[in-house]
Amino acid sequence: MMKLTIAALAGTMLLAACTPSHQSEQPGPSGGPKLFLSQQERQSCEAEGGHVEKRGRLQAETCVHPFPDAGQGCTDNAQCEGKCIAEGNEGPEKEVTGYCQKDDKLFGCYAEVQDGKAVNRICVD
Repeated sequence: MMKLTIAALAGTMLLAACTPSHQSEQPGPSGGPKLFLSQQERQSCEAEGGHVEKRGRLQAETCVHPFPDAGQGCTDNAQCEGKCIAEGNEGPEKEVTGYCQKDDKLFGCYAEVQDGKAVNRICVD
C-alpha cells in the first residue's frame, strides 16, 4: 500500500512538472474546460511576447505567440518557424505551395506541406 501511494504521488508530481506555468489548473464552470485566463496569466503571456485571443469551438482564451515568417510562401516545413500549411483539398500527388502558419495556436483544417506535397491533413479545434 505504501509503494502505491508513493508511486501515485511521484506520478502526480511528474505530471505537474510537465504542465506549462502560464496555464491555470482551475477548471471552468461546472468542472468543464477553462474559458478565461487570469490576470496573472495575461500578464505572463504579454511579457513573453504573446497576446490573448479566443480560439477554437469553445472560444476559450489562450496565449498566442506570432511567428515572424507568418504568411510567407513555402513548400516544406523546414522553411518555416512553425509549419508550412495548405488549406485546399489537394492530394499528395499534386505540387502545392503553402504558407507559414501565423502563430503557435493552429486551429482549423489544413495539411502540412512537405517536399511540395500536401500531407497529414487534419482538423483541429
